[in-house]
Amino acid sequence: MTMMLLVKPIGIRMINLEIPDPFQTFVTKKYANAKGYVHDFFTGEWSYKCLTCKEDMSAPSRKIMTKIRLFHTRNECTGGY
Repeated sequence: MTMMLLVKPIGIRMINLEIPDPFQTFVTKKYANAKGYVHDFFTGEWSYKCLTCKEDMSAPSRKIMTKIRLFHTRNECTGGY
């Protein structure tokens, strides 16, 4: 699916008539407050970089990413809490 950028000149101002992708906009707004999680739109995967040891982690869904992060921080990274 190709998006076209249409710009319509009106005097000195230019109006942007680009139509945003509704799914990408939905995902961006829904997960705007996710702590450090990054959603890759093309692969549909989530990635996270541990704040303590800087290890990169990835998962197919946000729920699984949360489980991986909790296991990592409690057992591997900080050695328990």
